[in-house]
Amino acid sequence: MKPSDQLQQWLQWIIKIRFVIITFVFTITFVLRELLGSTANETSLRYFGIAIIFWYVLGLFYLIYNQLSRDLLLQAYIQICGDIVVITAIVHVTGNLDSNFISLYFLAVIMASIALSRSQAFLIAAFCFVCMASVLELAYLPSLEPDFAARHPGLHRLVGPAMVPVTMGTFEFKVLASLFGFFAVTYLTSYLAESLRKTGRELNDRTGEVASLQALNENIIQSMRGGLITTGLDGTILVVNPAGASMLGLTAEELQGRQIERIFEAGLKADGESGTSISALTRRETAYSTPGGERRILGISASPLHVPERGIVGYIYTFQDLTEQKMREAQDQIKDRMALLGRMAAGIAHEIRNPLSSICGSVKLLENIASMSDDQAKLIDIVSRESARLDKLVSDFLVYSREQRFEFRPVDLVGLLDETLLLLEHHPLFNPSLEVKRIFPGRPVVASVDTDRIRQVFWNICNNSLKAMPGGGCLTAEIDDQHARTVAVIFSDTGVGLTPAQLERVFEPFHPRFKDGTGLGLAISYQIIKAHCGYIQVSSTPGEGARFLIELPRTQQESVRLFTG
Repeated sequence: MKPSDQLQQWLQWIIKIRFVIITFVFTITFVLRELLGSTANETSLRYFGIAIIFWYVLGLFYLIYNQLSRDLLLQAYIQICGDIVVITAIVHVTGNLDSNFISLYFLAVIMASIALSRSQAFLIAAFCFVCMASVLELAYLPSLEPDFAARHPGLHRLVGPAMVPVTMGTFEFKVLASLFGFFAVTYLTSYLAESLRKTGRELNDRTGEVASLQALNENIIQSMRGGLITTGLDGTILVVNPAGASMLGLTAEELQGRQIERIFEAGLKADGESGTSISALTRRETAYSTPGGERRILGISASPLHVPERGIVGYIYTFQDLTEQKMREAQDQIKDRMALLGRMAAGIAHEIRNPLSSICGSVKLLENIASMSDDQAKLIDIVSRESARLDKLVSDFLVYSREQRFEFRPVDLVGLLDETLLLLEHHPLFNPSLEVKRIFPGRPVVASVDTDRIRQVFWNICNNSLKAMPGGGCLTAEIDDQHARTVAVIFSDTGVGLTPAQLERVFEPFHPRFKDGTGLGLAISYQIIKAHCGYIQVSSTPGEGARFLIELPRTQQESVRLFTG
């Protein structure tokens, strides 16, 4: 806390306690007069009442002035010095040395020692002594003159109707005792106040450090990219960070209070166990389905939450979404298998193509024989078609397996995809029950690609979507250019979708989705996207269609690249 804020608090406290003291002084005087039969004359009481009323008004002034003025030190001096003046007047009208309210000076000194520094508190103590000594000298010194003392054996002072004897020794003793008392109280109170202020500063520093540490810990938890959940000993979820809530598809409020076993039902069970094994839970993977039906793979680990003074008070669970990582690992495995198959099949294809060409030529010669029966002509036609299909398969595979050359140049993907969709709408399989939706930005989206190869990728995916919707449906093509470095092209259809087995091997060669396919279209598309340093991903639910996501970099580091599957 700043010194100015601390002084502001002390001044507000002094203003409040002042009204309590004024009321207390008034009550004491009333009790002495009414209940104990005080001997004070009416004149003294009238002056005392005026002083009390003036003190109340002064207190209200201090209250208003505290709200208006920002000079806190000046306020402190005005309030304390004003109080001392009023106290001096009260002491004078209530009997000077015999007044019951001389101790009010000590309250003023104590308040000064608390609100001000030590040197300033000693100044206030000196001012108290000057005020008290002055009023006493004015009241007693005339009666302590040598001639007056010689004529009267005892020195007297008129207080109301009574005469109270006062000697020079008594007068000097009380004045010196007050001086010593003021400075002693000032020293002790200021020492305690300084210690209190120092302790307060240290406490504020420690509190600030704790608050900063708590804020840092909170920021770390809130900024974590992985999921974090803390639970009690009974497994009730207490805290969830935003990343964890997002992975689970729920809000933190929805998760708090639930049992952790209900969230990670399979992941918390050790192999062969029917219950949870939290204390020994090491890193383990589990399948999780969000409330929206999205399937994710999560890596979970747990550890006890240990507090030195209390022992284990709960558990901490950390988890990550491994879905993308698992998909990329699967794609890398596919790529390795594809490369191996490509090298093996390239040699076989070359060996097959030469005799296949001879077979095709011989069949064409047999077609010209006029004496063939209908069955023979039908067999010749089947052999011819199958030979042509086999030749196309070998040609596609050679394209897939051999080294390819890519030439990159800036291309507007919006125009390129729109041309592909226009060709699709004029395809023989396209019928009125099919619909194509375009979600394109209202501006060109330029990326550095090989035009013919990317057009081939677009066509392969659109053609597959068309075949997947024999009874009609909708194909949605979308271009998302919100990212600075990549462009996303998304194809979504409402067709038959893919089974989990098909989804796992969708980019492998010779795994066709349809009867008349070769199983090389998506494998070649995968190869082309990888050559562009891009990314392709498929997600699907059987009976609910498929979604292809393609991410392409906006620029290429090389204008010409050789790529080998």
